[in-house]
This record gives sequence, C-alpha cells and structure tokens, in this order.
Amino acid sequence: MGWAGRGGRAGGGYAAAHAAGPSRIVPPRRPPTGAPISAPAAADARPRAPPPGWAPVADPLASTHAAIFEAANAGRHSEAASMAAAWEQEALRTAGPRSDEAIHWLEVRADLSRIAGDPARACELWLAVADARLGNGEPAEHPEVEGAVDRAHHQWQFVADRARAGALAPLLIELRGRVPGRRPGALEAVRRRAELLRAPARTR
Repeated sequence: MGWAGRGGRAGGGYAAAHAAGPSRIVPPRRPPTGAPISAPAAADARPRAPPPGWAPVADPLASTHAAIFEAANAGRHSEAASMAAAWEQEALRTAGPRSDEAIHWLEVRADLSRIAGDPARACELWLAVADARLGNGEPAEHPEVEGAVDRAHHQWQFVADRARAGALAPLLIELRGRVPGRRPGALEAVRRRAELLRAPARTR
C-alpha cells in the first residue's frame, strides 16, 4: 500500500519523498571469501589513432580566400571581385548588413580594389567598413576601426582623379574627426588636401 493508504496524504517533491523518515541503508555486498578482487583497468593515456579513412576537413572559407586572392594576384580582378561579392551577398542574406560576416567581405573587397589598382574604390569600401564598425558600437580607438580609417586615408592619397577624391573627402574628414588614429596631424592633412582639391586646377 502506498503512502496515502497509511493515513497520510500522497504528495510529490522532496518533502513527500522523505516524510516517512529515513529509509534503511543497505550495505554494499562483499565478494565471497577468497574471490579475487580485480583492480580497475588503468586508463590508457595514449592518443587513439583515427579510424581508417579519416582525414581532416579543410576550412572551406580558407580555400575560398585562397581562390579569390589567387585570381586577383593573377590579374583576374573581375573574377575575384565577383566571387567576393557573391559571398558578401550570402552574408547579407543570412547574417545581416552589419554582421561580422558582411563586414569581413567588405574588407576583402576593399583589399581586392587595392590589388586591382582602384584606390578610390578601396577608400570608399574601407570607409564603409569603418562606418559599419562604429555603427555596431565599436569604440573609435578599437584597432579594427582605426585600421579601416587609416587604410581609407592611405588609399585616398593615391586617388588621382580630383572629382573622385573631392567626393570622398567629406566622409573621410567626418570619420577622421571621430577616429583620429595614432599619427598626429592626420585630420589636418585630409583637410589641407581637400582644400587643394576645391581650388581651381592649374593649367600650363
């Protein structure tokens, strides 16, 4: 007969399980006299060999990067840019526009633009990287933020087209004001060149 049949109230939980007092403790059984007591098997500390046919799986992203930069360094810039753009679109679709994955592919595209000899596009993309990281709440002194603005500034210095350089100047000035970097005078240098770009071009 259960607990309720002994005049108590049936219940659950810790209190009900222990309401009837402590239960009788049964000592562990001993082996018969003379029976050998086997010692526990010692743990084998040696590393186990992998099963037959096992092989490490290569990181698919590493091979993707290798293929992209191999194409870029071989001069197939359109092919490299198309591959990186496709991966960026996948990151945007699955993780969102300011996700780490999407920002990573922005950085890849910026570096591909540098390799392709398009400093204006590289500058534009590095500015987008910095803006995204700041928008995610990363501090201005974060190395990734500083690095993005520094790279944008560096590429901007190589933009020979006055119109494109002038168009990029306001955003670069705005970001340099927020992220001055470690080199003193960087913001003033951008402002000086921006003023020169606004001045009429000299003709010979």
